[in-house]
Amino acid sequence: MSFFYKGIIPASKSLMNRALICKSYDGKLKLLGDSQCDDVLMMKKAIEEFDPSKTNIIYNCGAAGTTLRFLALRLSRIPGRHVLKGTKRLMQRPQQDLLDVLKRLGVQSSTTDDSLILESKGWQNLNQPVQVQRSVSSQFASSLILNAWDLETDLTLETLGHPISEGYLEMTLKVVKNLGMQIEERQTNQGTSYRILKQSSVITETPYHVESDLSSAFAIAAYAALNGEALFERFPHPSLQPDAEFVSILQKMGVNIELLPPHSQSESPFYQLKIKKSSHFQGIEYPLQSCPDLFPVLAVLCAFAQTPSRLYDAPQLIHKESNRIAKISELLNQLNVSHEVKPDGMIIKPSPMIHQKINPFAYDTDHDHRLAFAAALVQSQAIPIEILHPDVVTKSFPEFWDLLK
Repeated sequence: MSFFYKGIIPASKSLMNRALICKSYDGKLKLLGDSQCDDVLMMKKAIEEFDPSKTNIIYNCGAAGTTLRFLALRLSRIPGRHVLKGTKRLMQRPQQDLLDVLKRLGVQSSTTDDSLILESKGWQNLNQPVQVQRSVSSQFASSLILNAWDLETDLTLETLGHPISEGYLEMTLKVVKNLGMQIEERQTNQGTSYRILKQSSVITETPYHVESDLSSAFAIAAYAALNGEALFERFPHPSLQPDAEFVSILQKMGVNIELLPPHSQSESPFYQLKIKKSSHFQGIEYPLQSCPDLFPVLAVLCAFAQTPSRLYDAPQLIHKESNRIAKISELLNQLNVSHEVKPDGMIIKPSPMIHQKINPFAYDTDHDHRLAFAAALVQSQAIPIEILHPDVVTKSFPEFWDLLK
């Protein structure tokens, strides 16, 4: 039986967590759209537990990088002691740049193997620029911007280092600007300087529509390209999300994909995206610097293409929920797909005989939801794979397995 999906993908977890942080500064902000994924539920619960009259509240961040990093700067605005709990894997991910930002704001912080502890008197030292590294993640700069509401003085943020995942910082800037924040930007010798004006740091826009999650949509789109058909309704175009690039990527690969305009002006900017099974499509050379989350699913899709692919310019992949380059290499090895691991991605050389050479094997998703999405593509091709810990998809897309049924 061929696969068929028609519907609206739940709200983007990246956008929801950004919007929820903003809403914590103004409860009147109404958010249209929702997500029941773990990362968003943990952010909602943490914000509900805010109580400036209490100290030593423990906030559970699970495995969510955005929840930990955005929430840390939010809590640091509140004087007192705050404890953020996370999985050991989360705390092993790069957090030093976050601690450096907190220190520059006069906030004392320390970490254990499963906690981040803050001792804050509120933000200090705002009379000088706050420098933030961009060479490992854009989330540290995003967190500072998202929490720059209701300040008594202008705030200047200076980014340092080679930018990583730049599309996600751009997404943050668009969210806060849409909500009313005014930001002056200028280029410096070291990076970019952002000056947030105190008189504009009040939320003026409500309601705010949170787009469907395009990272999740891509997982379903790739599945449909191999197995059937998908029709995404209320597809945001143009989108704030970097992963919107998947539409262009699939078009360049020759996948049967069509972006249909809205039926009426009132539906703008929501389109329909239509994808049909493609028996022949080509590999692609593509830089993933702004959209690294596409890599696991895209790499596996490229394994079923007619020609080689080169995915590059995403060294941050090793710092995600897992080392995604290594884990996808592990999966392609099981599929007997020739490939070359690179520090910033992978070269993939598909074989037309892929289905006839594979022995049954188990694949550990390694606490990484996007590896489960990628493994689902393999499983859909009648390849004898046992996907271990498939429930990890609840981190971003709990509906995933049900939609495949």
